[in-house]
Parts: sequence; C-alpha cells; structure tokens
Amino acid sequence: MPKVLGLVNLHNTPELGALTENRTFASLSFLGRYSFIDIPLSNFANSNINQTAILIRDHIRSIIRHMDNSQAYTNNTKFGYDFLLYNEKYANNPFYNTDINNIIANEWLFKEHDYKYVILAPSHILYKLDFSKVLEQHQKLNSSITVVYTPIKDGKTSFIGGDIFDIDKFGLLKGISKNNGVENEVNASLETYVINMDKLVDIIEFAQETSAFFTIRDVIKYVCSTLRIDTYKYEGKVRRLRSIEDYLNVQLDFLKIKGNSYETNSWPIYTKTHDTPPARYLKNSAVTNSFVCNGATIDGEINSSIICRDVKVGKGSKITNSIIMSGVEIGENVVMDHVIVDKYAKIIHKKELFGTKEQPLYVKQGDSI
Repeated sequence: MPKVLGLVNLHNTPELGALTENRTFASLSFLGRYSFIDIPLSNFANSNINQTAILIRDHIRSIIRHMDNSQAYTNNTKFGYDFLLYNEKYANNPFYNTDINNIIANEWLFKEHDYKYVILAPSHILYKLDFSKVLEQHQKLNSSITVVYTPIKDGKTSFIGGDIFDIDKFGLLKGISKNNGVENEVNASLETYVINMDKLVDIIEFAQETSAFFTIRDVIKYVCSTLRIDTYKYEGKVRRLRSIEDYLNVQLDFLKIKGNSYETNSWPIYTKTHDTPPARYLKNSAVTNSFVCNGATIDGEINSSIICRDVKVGKGSKITNSIIMSGVEIGENVVMDHVIVDKYAKIIHKKELFGTKEQPLYVKQGDSI
C-alpha cells in the first residue's frame, strides 16, 4: 500500500449540551468499553493504515486522556504513529477553527512525511469500512478526490441535517445539499474523503484565496460542479449521531443485534486498556440483554442497558433502557428508565428517574441525586 495518512476529523462533531461540556464527542463512552473515536481509528488499523492523526477542534485534554500512548491503535508499533493535531491559535475562535486551518497550523507533519494519499473520516458516523477497497477504486479510476456515501431509503426521517450528494450516471459528484427530509431515497454523505496529497494542497490554497472560514467540505461543495470528484458507494450498516437522543438510542440498538456484532475477530475495535477486575454479580442481581463492563458490582436488576466500568448498583434497583457511565453509584431501590448518568454521579435519595426515547433524562457528571 502507498504511504497513506488516516485523518480523524473532529471539526464537525456534534455538541450534545452538558454531555459534551467538558469533553469532545469523540471521547464519549461507546458501549461502555470504547469511545467513539475508537471506531475510525480501528477502521484505519484494520485497513493496514498505520499512520493516523486526529484533527482536534476542542477539549483536547479528553482526547489525550483516552489515547494514552496510542499504541493500542497501531498493528505495527515500529512504523505506526498517531498524531494529535490542534490549532492553539484559533482554539477559541469557532469561525477560524476549521479543519483546513488546523492542517495549516500543523503543516510540519505533511512536510516530514511523504504521504501520497490522505483519508479523512468522522467519529460521529459509525460504519465498518475497509479503506483499502476505497483506495483501490480511487487508484483504478485515477481519481484526485473520492467521496464516500451510502444510499438510504428513509431520508425523510434519518440523516436529517446531514449532507446528501447529487451523483450523475457516471458516479461523479455534481452537488452537495442538506437533507431536509423531503425525499426518502437519497445518497447520504459519510463525511469521508480520499484525497491525493497534491490535491489537498490545492484545496488548502483555494480556501486561503477564497475564504479563511472554508472547510474541506466547503471547498468540495464549491468545486464539485467543475472538478471531477468520484464517489464510492458503501452499502453496509451506518449509524449517525447528532443529538443526546441518538447517543442513547443508537447504543441501545446494538443490544438488539443477534449474531452480527459490530466487532468481529477479523475486524476488532481497538481501545485503551483498563486493568480492572471482572464484573461482580451479587445474589440479588438479574441481568438481561445488557452490556456490563469490568469492575461493575451489580446487586439489582439490569435490562436493555449499558453499564460502564466501576459502576455500583444497589439491592432492589431496576435499570432499563439506560446508560450508566464509569464510577457511578446507584443506591438501593432506585428505578430508572431511559436515563443517561454521567461519570461519578450518585443516585441515592431520588428513587424514581424516568426519561423517554425521544427525550432521555440526563444526570450530570459528579452530581448527587
């Protein structure tokens, strides 16, 4: 494989209110054991792309804490690297804090390494994709830019607010617009691009000459009617998260998967290792259709929920359709449904907590209830 840099682009990640007040979306807990950034990084690693970088928009500390020494995400520790790219100059200026300006601020990476291709992928759109196949098509067609999309048949209710592609009969991109829920059958963008390194330089120069606020996506939209941009159709399962409801419901949907796990032996999800003991199930525990992580102590009933590391659930408590993050303590006889409890919170005095699928109840990090 030619020299490829995998870029995880966090400049378009969603804000989920208090849930992302002190962390970026990419570092949020996913299925208890992982974080969302683990998905694109694992896609890169499983595609034999061993040099990756993360374009960080904000909350860099949460990414540093999760990445640790980064060795978990490379399957070749001699040649594999993970770089954290952050634009300190514009960190507090949302208009200038773009992916293009981040790349400009960290141009040393591209000067020191002779990359031929750059692959950009998001953390808030979940899919399992072998990038070597995208790159194979990209090379076969002698493309300079390839954008990845998925055809969907429920565009009136899903991918709302996301980009949709206008693609001609030759598979070329002719336009980008927002999905306003008008049509069901649309080509939804996965915000994933394969770009030749020399073309990325052209994109950056074009943005500097046109608008200092332009993103890579903006440039592609601006030039797609005049420049040849190829498309790659992805037909696997895709999940896109843009709200706190998505954060709960998308993860709960994984509990319904029977014999078709997102993670397989041939396509593992890599993540930071935590040395914690196995979960403990006490005599009053009853767990069904749930993910329970190491270090948890369960003495209540858990159904269709995700229980993260080091959670304590007291006797007589009943938890359904909920996500309980690391270090939470839930006392005795607490009943909750459709609740997201952030790290280190304590649910002791309030015995009934109820949200809905459309509007989950959120308990802030460290709060006592």
